[in-house]
Amino acid sequence: MPSYNELCYDILELLRGDQISDDTDISERHIMFHIDLQRALWIRNEYNKPGRKIDPQMEQDLGCLKLVEVDAADCCEIKTGCIMLRTEMKMPMFIDLHTGPAITRVGPVSKIMRPYVFTNYQRVPYQLEGKYSSKEVYMFLLNGYMYFVTNNPELQTVDYVNVRGLLANPRDMEDFDCEDHCFSLDDQYPMPNWMIPYIKEQILKQFGVALQIPKDDTNDANESLRKA
Repeated sequence: MPSYNELCYDILELLRGDQISDDTDISERHIMFHIDLQRALWIRNEYNKPGRKIDPQMEQDLGCLKLVEVDAADCCEIKTGCIMLRTEMKMPMFIDLHTGPAITRVGPVSKIMRPYVFTNYQRVPYQLEGKYSSKEVYMFLLNGYMYFVTNNPELQTVDYVNVRGLLANPRDMEDFDCEDHCFSLDDQYPMPNWMIPYIKEQILKQFGVALQIPKDDTNDANESLRKA
């Protein structure tokens, strides 16, 4: 898989062609924005098909996320006395599939331990009362955070969890702990190689329709890509 920078530079060169100078008003960040949009679209189209399994190479690992205790009311002034666990940081946006956010694992920091159960917060009261499900750890997303609830006393003192998934914007990894490896635009871009030509084609079409490519007759390196 190529890196962010490699994809971006390749598309910029294709846009510039032989007649465009280096002085262009299309920024690298603008190209990256379109790469992310197209990647999310292609991933949704691919993994919304029946039987498709997510390629682990596309997953991003948010590392060990710290949990904090919060009241179940989650209000500043009202307290219920019922304590839940919640991630200290807000979660990044995950690609939205028809089954829900593309979260591939939420569980203990040990990757070989059983993951937690992803659910809707409205179902939690009924699941905690179930005969066989009452000892499970349930996780749900609300207001940008992940919340964890369980009746199992052995699991109510968990301090950290691990989260993996397909981020809508892979650069959101910049906001998370990077003791082992900080995010870099030179890292491999989380996308399978077969998607690359399709994404390039769509981005070039978008810019080709929206932009005119003038010829620099004076060869003064003042050429720019102007909106049509």
